[in-house]
Amino acid sequence: MAKYKKRKDGRYATTINLGNKQYTIYGKTSQEVDKKKRQKIIDYENGLILHSKSVLFKDYKMVWFENKMPTISAKSIASYNSILKNHFTSIDYMKVTDIRKSHIQSLINELIDQPNTANKTYMTLNQIMENAIDDEIINRNPCRRIVLPKIQKKEKRILSDEEFYLTEVADFNDREKMFVLMSKYCGLRPEETRALTKDDFFINENSGYVRINKTVVYVSNQAIFQDFTKNNTSIRDIPLFANILPFVRYYLSSIQTNKLFTNLSSKKDEYLSCQSYKWLVKKIKDKIRMKAWELNIEFKEDGFTPYTFRHPYVKPTTKKFITFFEVFRAAS
Repeated sequence: MAKYKKRKDGRYATTINLGNKQYTIYGKTSQEVDKKKRQKIIDYENGLILHSKSVLFKDYKMVWFENKMPTISAKSIASYNSILKNHFTSIDYMKVTDIRKSHIQSLINELIDQPNTANKTYMTLNQIMENAIDDEIINRNPCRRIVLPKIQKKEKRILSDEEFYLTEVADFNDREKMFVLMSKYCGLRPEETRALTKDDFFINENSGYVRINKTVVYVSNQAIFQDFTKNNTSIRDIPLFANILPFVRYYLSSIQTNKLFTNLSSKKDEYLSCQSYKWLVKKIKDKIRMKAWELNIEFKEDGFTPYTFRHPYVKPTTKKFITFFEVFRAAS
């Protein structure tokens, strides 16, 4: 059994050099130091130590991902996980130090028909390689100057004047109307509307506002609550217009749950399931379509989503991006 120096604190210690790094091994006994030393060598040879030059990409990407997860949303975690599992097979069993620009360009070229996926894959890989530089595994990022497919920017679908009118006169039930009002007059994203509770509303006799500070997203059809919004600037207090205030007050008093949108099939105070949400959106679209047919007004369903209610449009004179709820705020 190896003999090691005993420190003043009673522990035994030794040093070991692996690559260009020196590691200190501590233990309460010489046997424990021996055991930890052997494991450190095994880990190094298997490429499991981040500073090891022999670490395989498949191992390093997951270590990077585990460190990344606590700082991102559930939806982002699912997106990263999909990319890591599906788009790096050609380099997974390569050492990080052996990956060259040509390997990465070839990987991106395989996704040439999927520009969005190609760009997300590149951004993920670039982050991993930057991390490898910080960990002193590589000296230069092979992702530099990679040629990416161009993303065709889609114009955001907005409500036409006729469609805006249709959302005012459609025969929505209370639940559907509340969802539309929050999107259209308060500019909420669907994930913000789904997370609303009675506690988010502050209403007095003549005025009120709603506080937006959380979201409900769907990952693999499961509702995931998040106590944050898309970004820090999205945490906000939004005034309730005088024209919607009476209905909002009525709706809050009429529902039995604290959450505004729950599953109709359950009496539990739980967030709307993915399937229930899809059904809610379908019913809203169906009633807009029905009212359009009744009034002989054109309603184009292409690209019509819950985001359509709050998407910005360009004000012709100033070219300033504003939203429908800002227009009504100014008008009031």
